[in-house]
Amino acid sequence: MKQLPVDFLGFTEIGGVGEMIYTAVRFPAYVAEYDEQGDHVMIPLFSGMIPPKAGNDYSLTGQELLVSLCNLYQQINNPGSTVVISEAIREWCTDNILPYNNDVVCEMVECDPAAHIKYGHIITRDASFYIDEFVKDLCSLGMTFELYYALHKAFSENDVRFVRELYYEGRICDSFAFLEKYRQYESDEECLKQLKADRVERMTQLIDLFPDFRMRLKMNRRSKKIEYGADVSSVFDICWYAFARMVADIAPPADLSIDDEFSQGSILSCMACGRYFLRKSSRQRYCQSWECQAERNRKNRRASYARHKND
Repeated sequence: MKQLPVDFLGFTEIGGVGEMIYTAVRFPAYVAEYDEQGDHVMIPLFSGMIPPKAGNDYSLTGQELLVSLCNLYQQINNPGSTVVISEAIREWCTDNILPYNNDVVCEMVECDPAAHIKYGHIITRDASFYIDEFVKDLCSLGMTFELYYALHKAFSENDVRFVRELYYEGRICDSFAFLEKYRQYESDEECLKQLKADRVERMTQLIDLFPDFRMRLKMNRRSKKIEYGADVSSVFDICWYAFARMVADIAPPADLSIDDEFSQGSILSCMACGRYFLRKSSRQRYCQSWECQAERNRKNRRASYARHKND
């Protein structure tokens, strides 16, 4: 048998973990209720006239889901936030996809055009999920991404602002305690020096926060072919896989400009609102919200005026 000329099996060698096969189930609405045990449960709503939609969604990327969930985490974990957590999660599910049991629910919905009528109670049961479980998974993902983003900015751009601001007490969970040490340094230079000295330790801690990944043989229902792919049971699995590919990439040299370092498809923090966004062009630094685009235009006009005034 031909041996692979590698020290360990990476993404490419194990069969392309990035080419995930996952299903997307979308319900027209959700409602949050308490069950008999007093647990807060999110329940999907649908009817004979408005059924759930299901199937492989090749247009929905793991990066887009990662961005949306990390922004949801920031929204509900902000210490000053007054948003109702269950309402924010309900809106996310309505705008995106069913977060759990996608494969099981999708198979039921697709088995019969009238499945949502015949097996409605089963679909409702299997598509319902505990809000506390969602919040726990969201915190794990959101905290880890915040840490990665802060370390990436520091090691690639010598920008320690995110590291120094990352130790905080959140509304639903606190940030990592080991980040408190970087708040004691008065200058960015001292902070960056210490952070680079701790680089191996910090990156090891980051890696240890990732869950174990599972690969297995799966039947692609569209192509009818057996493929070796990532096992996905929730939207968080999709995001962790997409996230892992970002962390596994080799960081570019620190002397590159932001336009060279962060190409199209990179995840950045908006310079106006601070929310994450998926970069659509090589020069984009603001998200697509109207307010942030207006701020970008105002800043560009001020810069243009300053240049002409100095000419």
